Amino acid sequence: MTILVADVGGTNSRLALVDGAAPHSLMRYTNTGFASFYDILRDYCSGRNLSGLTAVCVAIAGPVTSTRAQLTNLNWQFDTQDIAAALPGCGPVRLVNDLVALGHALAGLEAEHLSVIKPLGTAQLNNQALVVGIGTGFNVCLVKDTEKGRAPLVVEAELGHASLPQSVWAVLSHEIGDAAMQINANEDLFSGRGLSRLHKIISGGVNLPGAEIVGCYGGNTDATQAVDLMAQLLGILARELVFQYLPLNGIYFAGSAAWGIFATDARLHFLKAFDRPGQFSDLIGQVPVKVITDDAAALLGAARYVSDS
Repeated sequence: MTILVADVGGTNSRLALVDGAAPHSLMRYTNTGFASFYDILRDYCSGRNLSGLTAVCVAIAGPVTSTRAQLTNLNWQFDTQDIAAALPGCGPVRLVNDLVALGHALAGLEAEHLSVIKPLGTAQLNNQALVVGIGTGFNVCLVKDTEKGRAPLVVEAELGHASLPQSVWAVLSHEIGDAAMQINANEDLFSGRGLSRLHKIISGGVNLPGAEIVGCYGGNTDATQAVDLMAQLLGILARELVFQYLPLNGIYFAGSAAWGIFATDARLHFLKAFDRPGQFSDLIGQVPVKVITDDAAALLGAARYVSDS
């Protein structure tokens, strides 16, 4: 059984084959070099014998139906029939939201693929975890383990387009004043572009990509302030997510912006905001927080999604 899997984000795409425990033949692409996903697919298939494919699964950073999808942050369309036509005899084609793919990947991740930000407390686990993706965009998905040997229940959402919680906005407006009016939805702040927007406001107009801002952390005052503030606000948001989803088995952050923030000392600002005293702080204190560091996790999840369906 060989499955062609793809993880298509707003900035990058990854394709691989899965015929065992881990993806192989992995290729990474920058989306700006291609007109559509189908161009990437043709490039990946060129020179490969894929006649034995049993299934195809494409994980997409955007809303997904059973047969169609569109990227949230790029005008790319996906259609199961068109993908099947590009891969004659490939078996069934599945589309899945990228966060849902990560949700299916959780059970297969080893300790080496996770960075522990906050260890497990003393809570009795409720078999619920939350994956939080912070990259080009923002989204979450709830994962509920079921009976042993059965696939987990993975619940889709589009939280990036929901309004910022009042608790987040209050601190944001206190720190940056009226400029906070520019930031309305979760994705406007908690994303790579959101970090760029925050830095531009703090610096008085300097426009830098999120990765460069993180790279300047500790050596540039404006960059450090922007990343620290983002981490603090993320801690406040994470508290809200605990009340909304009750993920006693853990919050799992994923995505390039999350990797960058938690790789710096800004994670201390996250923890201070997340663990601050307050109502139900004992519950908050029991929730572990981890970062998924495996770049291929969504590919593994896409393969598991096919197997679990």
